[in-house]
Amino acid sequence: MTTDDSEKKRRELVASLSTQRISDILNTALPKSALTSVEELQGGCRNVNLLLRFDGTQVPLVMRIYVRDPAMCQKEVCILTSAAHHLPVPEIIYVGENGEEGIGPFVLYPYIEGLTFQELKSAGNLEDMAKAAFAVGQSLARLQAVSPPPPLASSPYASAEQSLSSRVLIQRIGERERDRLQDFISGWLSQVTDLYEDNVLVHGDFNNRNTIIGRQGDQWLVMGILDWELAFPGSPLWDAARFICYERKARPYREPHFLNGFREEGGELPENWADFSRVVNAISIAQSLSDSDVPARFIPELRDLLSGLIEGRDPA
Repeated sequence: MTTDDSEKKRRELVASLSTQRISDILNTALPKSALTSVEELQGGCRNVNLLLRFDGTQVPLVMRIYVRDPAMCQKEVCILTSAAHHLPVPEIIYVGENGEEGIGPFVLYPYIEGLTFQELKSAGNLEDMAKAAFAVGQSLARLQAVSPPPPLASSPYASAEQSLSSRVLIQRIGERERDRLQDFISGWLSQVTDLYEDNVLVHGDFNNRNTIIGRQGDQWLVMGILDWELAFPGSPLWDAARFICYERKARPYREPHFLNGFREEGGELPENWADFSRVVNAISIAQSLSDSDVPARFIPELRDLLSGLIEGRDPA
């Protein structure tokens, strides 16, 4: 399925999901529930995430429908089961089989109240962001205790060298920019190889939108880490670099605190982390730009971010 086909299927599915249709589907999963409203949650680009509210005291639920790749349902269920003892992750209460009620596989889990780090960045103060970033760093370090479950036998990403030779990458950024990227990472390839050989659970999209945080007293805690469909086995440094990808050198508000939390919980960073993290993010972006399934609307932002990393300038 192409990206355009997947997006079309996603839009058609959302348009068909009336409250009555969802109620009918829930008759099997939650026969005593009384659904009152259905709201699409924004931010997802691969799947459909719906917020379901009910009459009475029943907690709101999220229905996550796997549109693009049905196999991702079982993958996420395995990951969430493995990670539940170490991290705040959604607790799956029902798994709908492929083709059930004509909507494909889905899961139900309680809605996690809180803010995304992105929302805190927009509305919070520097002290709040520092405490929240510290907590996120601690959570990432704890992820190292989770062994990748069987569906994650290998990384879905090509090596750095394979990404650089990708026709899709060259088509999207041009040969000149590809050559600049190759020069930028050429001296780091031996250190980059270690990132592929490590074997801990990597989230794969550890960013502002997928970390849910909440205040308890004067502290901020991670309430949930969402969207594990891109997870793979590798080094936690992939996720550490990803979380600080948009940090501005002139105005840091998360990096030092995030990294302090990561270290406090046992995470280790190389001495050359400041430079190496730029290389790691450049390779991650090149891998994304090599993927023909990445939606076209994300390409300009990824290209600009890649150029900024190569040139050593702050994100736009």
